[in-house]
Formats: sequence, C-alpha cells, structure tokens
Amino acid sequence: MKVLSIDDSKSVHAFLDMCLPKPDFEITHLYSGEEAIAYLEKDEVSNFDLILLDWEMPGVTGPEVLEKFRSSGVSIPILMLTSKNKPEEMAMVFDKGADEYILKPFTPEIVKEKIASVVGN
Repeated sequence: MKVLSIDDSKSVHAFLDMCLPKPDFEITHLYSGEEAIAYLEKDEVSNFDLILLDWEMPGVTGPEVLEKFRSSGVSIPILMLTSKNKPEEMAMVFDKGADEYILKPFTPEIVKEKIASVVGN
C-alpha cells in the first residue's frame, strides 16, 4: 500500500515507518502543509492509496490541506493524526472530508486498525 504521510514531526514519521513496515507499506514523507499542496499541484497525490495527515503544522495546517485536497477532487482516504480530541474539532474535520481520526499518542495496533477500517483490509 502506498501511503503519503504529512507531518512536521520527524519522530512521527520514524514511528510510522516502524508501525507500517515494507514491503506491505511504502511511505512517502512530507514535512509541511506547503509540501503537501505542492504535491497536489504536481498531481502526485493520486499515486497513493492512503494519506496520513497531521493537524497541527506551522503554516498550512492539516485541516487546510484536507479542505484543499477534497475541493481538488482527491478521494483517497485521509486519516487525521492529532492530539485534539474535542467533539467539535473532530466534527469539523469530518465535515471537511476526513475519513478517520487517530489520536496521538498512538500505537502500531491503532494505526493498523484505523487504516483497515478505511481501506477495507
């Protein structure tokens, strides 16, 4: 499965590499919302099966990336990664088109379970 991970934290990327090992998962790492928008503009987002998107990033935030992706026609499942847990915050990103929500800190089992819930494996 080809995964696009968008998070400003290198430690989150390293943890995801450990949670989702090759050959089952091929992860491409981006470190900002701006990089994600540039990927979208180069039409490289459609090459992925799943997007893991951090909420809190400097500059362009996860919800802004989510909204831009969905308004551009991206239909790939998007899982938000965040420590935000208020119902109104969760509702807002679901309204913008998020498919699932993973609360930080998370375990490898939670990541795999959430991915399976949106991709049907």
